[in-house]
Order: sequence, then structure tokens, then C-alpha cells
Amino acid sequence: MKPQIHTLKREQGSVLLVTLLVTAIMGITLASYLIMIQTQNTSVVRSQTWNSSIAITEAGVEDALQLINKNSGNFQNLTNWPATAGNDNWALISPKVYYVRRYLGDDYYDVYVTNANTLNPSVCSQGHAKWYNTFALAGTPTIGALGVTLPQDSANVNRNVSVLTKIDPIFNVAMAALKQIDFSGKNVQTDGFDSADPNYSNNGQYPFGNASKTKASGDVVTDDVITNSLSVGNAKIKGQVKTGPKGTVDIGPNGSVGDVNWVDGGNLGVQTGYSANDMNVTFPDVIMPLTSWLPVLAGNYSINGSSYKYAFLTDGDYTISSLSGSIYIGTNAHVRLKITGSVSLTGSNDQIFIDSSPTTSGSLQIYMTGDSFAIKGQGIVNTSGNAANFTYFGLPTNTSVTFGGNAAFIGAIYAPSAAFTLGGGGSAPIDFIGASVTKTVKMNGHFNFHYDENLRRNGMGRGFIPTNWRES
Repeated sequence: MKPQIHTLKREQGSVLLVTLLVTAIMGITLASYLIMIQTQNTSVVRSQTWNSSIAITEAGVEDALQLINKNSGNFQNLTNWPATAGNDNWALISPKVYYVRRYLGDDYYDVYVTNANTLNPSVCSQGHAKWYNTFALAGTPTIGALGVTLPQDSANVNRNVSVLTKIDPIFNVAMAALKQIDFSGKNVQTDGFDSADPNYSNNGQYPFGNASKTKASGDVVTDDVITNSLSVGNAKIKGQVKTGPKGTVDIGPNGSVGDVNWVDGGNLGVQTGYSANDMNVTFPDVIMPLTSWLPVLAGNYSINGSSYKYAFLTDGDYTISSLSGSIYIGTNAHVRLKITGSVSLTGSNDQIFIDSSPTTSGSLQIYMTGDSFAIKGQGIVNTSGNAANFTYFGLPTNTSVTFGGNAAFIGAIYAPSAAFTLGGGGSAPIDFIGASVTKTVKMNGHFNFHYDENLRRNGMGRGFIPTNWRES
């Protein structure tokens, strides 16, 4: 019988062809799977790099905010951060534009701070994160034999953040306190105006007799968290009342809190939306300015028919151990006065007189390190009518501020460690034009508080805070 040799060869060839075909299919499948894994891995790595790049960008924003807030607490120098920006390796690359690049390993950020408006510097931060487009099996014989190319290279993933800022003002409401505010049932009234807006002032002064130029910005707030943190009594508050979490507002039977129409309309109680318990604000301690304080010599100065113990006719920074008698500030004098002892201006003729002319006004800033400051008599006479021309700063050692007498007060008080006591000499209300920040408030007289919204723009604040955040 003749053997079937050709049939066997054909069968062997068919098996080999099928084997090669199956192997090719498996190889293609494996290559497709590996390519899919590569694509997935690339996507994951890039996503992780994309996420890390925003953290780098935000680190740049934090760097910039730290720069512009380096004088936080030193209210007079808050906007003077450009003077020492070079100490932190920031470069002035064009007028009012500061730049720095900082590396975080292979990653880095570029930050630009533009100071075109000293009260509203802007920040632009760009983070650069290294993206390594790698794959663990790249270059292995199997993948190479299949002709699959998996590149190993790197590139930067960039993220941008633009931030606008503003000063968080220390005089943001008519009256603020860390602890309890007690109006003692007195007939206190509050409202607001804006000395920089002719629509809400009379030549920069409070618009007495013109209610249409007033605002419901006479806010009274406390950070306290106890029951009756804020005792409104029978006060008429044109503005909001706020306490800390779980704090409560106690209002008397004739008290009224709300907008101008609500209060002037004779409504009693608190208008909806004008009370809250979400206060959570820090009041930083005052930092003494770094300057050369000149000693003050007492004398007997006769000016415009009045006698003064101290007279300041030129700009300067001065210091005195204690204070009694009257002070005169000339029309062109801008004075800072450090007082290291107690103050008692309680005589009938005692006063601080800040003079002004049709074109110029004197100004006084008191830095009080003594424990108590009491002023009665004719009080503080600020003839300009501008609260910004008298500012009182109580350092942590200043624990008591007492204001009395029958004269109006025009100015701003910031003494977060002091108990603030206000008392009047009669039944007629006394006008308090400006703002106050103290530890507590106790009212023993009748006062009308008129908050000047322009105090938010005087450059004094806790620091710069973001107002707008845009990512790209």
C-alpha cells in the first residue's frame, strides 16, 4: 500500500498556519491591551500632575499673600510692604510689578504682584508641575517585537490663578467688641454716612438734619458667645446686630433694628435679615510703629484765645509719660503721640483740640500703652469733622477707655483689650461720629453713633484678603 505522505504534510502545514494565526491574534490582542494600559496610565499620571500643579499654583498665591501681609497688625505700615520686598527675593520687574520664582524640587511657580492700587494689589500665580509620560513595560523585548513605541519624556503642566485683594478694614462697623455690649436701656441711636460721597454727607461731614443722606450701616457687633451678648435695650439701630455663635441679642420693648425705613417708620423689634450669630472675627493687637519718638515739653501756649499745655505745630512722632491739661494740634500738623502712662483729662477745660482751615486739617494718632485713658470736659474737638483725623490705638496694656462730657466725639477708637465706658452729662444725646473697636462696651449716657464708611478706605486693616479667585 502506498503511504499518504502529501496528506500528512498538508495537515502539518494547516496546524502551523493556525498556530501562527492564533499567535498573531494573541499578540495583537496583547499589544492592544498594553496600549490601552499605556493610555490609561498616561491619563492617570497627567491627571495626578494636573491636580498637583494647582497645589503648586496655590503655594505661589500663599507666598504672595504672605508678602503683602508682612506688616499685618502694624496698621500704619500695612501698605508699605514694597519697601522690603527685596529682602524676600522679590524683584521689581516693572513699575509696581513684583516677581519671584521658587522651586519645589523639579516643580516651580512664578508669581507676579501688581501694586497699581496700594489698597487693592492683585496676584497672578502660575504653577509648573513636571509631567513624566512613562510606562513601566516600555522597551521590553515583547513590546519591541510587536513594533509598539511607548515614549519616555517629560513636559510641564501649567496652571494659572489670578487673585484680587482688598484690605480687611479694622473699622468695618459703627461699634465692635470682643465681649459684651450693654446699652443699659438707654435711648441710643446708630446710622451711617460716607464722608467721601457727597450723596451721603454734607461737604464730607455728617448730614445733620438730612436723613435722606444717611444709611443703615450703623452696625453693632460682638464676638461674644453668651446669652445677651448684645443688650440693645431701647436703642434704634439703623443697621445689623451680630453676635458670635450661640450668642443672643436682647432687645427692649421700644428697641428697633433694621433699615432706615423700618426704624424711621416706627417699627419695633428686629427686621428680618438684620440679626445674625455668625461673627467670627479676630481683632489683632496694635503694634507700635518703629520710629524715633521725640520727647514732649510742657508749656503754656495761648492760641486763639485759649490756653494749652502742649502745642504741636509741625509733623512728628512724639512721646510723653502721662497726660494732663489740654493739647493743641495745628492745621498743618500730622502728629503721632505715644503715651506710656495714664491719662486723665477730666477738668472742665481739658480737651484735645485738632484745628483745621478751609484747605488743611491737623491730625492726631494716639498710641496708648498706659492702662487707662479718661477724657471728659470738652473732650476731643476735631474741627474738620473727619473721623480719620483722630485715631486712638490702645495697645494690649491699655485696659480702660472712658469717654464723657457733653461735647461730640469725632474719631475712631481701636483698643481691643480695653473696657469702653461712655457717659454723658445730661439728658441730651451726644454725637459719636466715627467707629470703635474695644473689648467691652458699657453705656451710661445717651449717644447717637454715626458710622463713617470712609474709614474702610483709610488703609488701616487686619491685612489683605482675597475678593476674587479665577483659575485657568
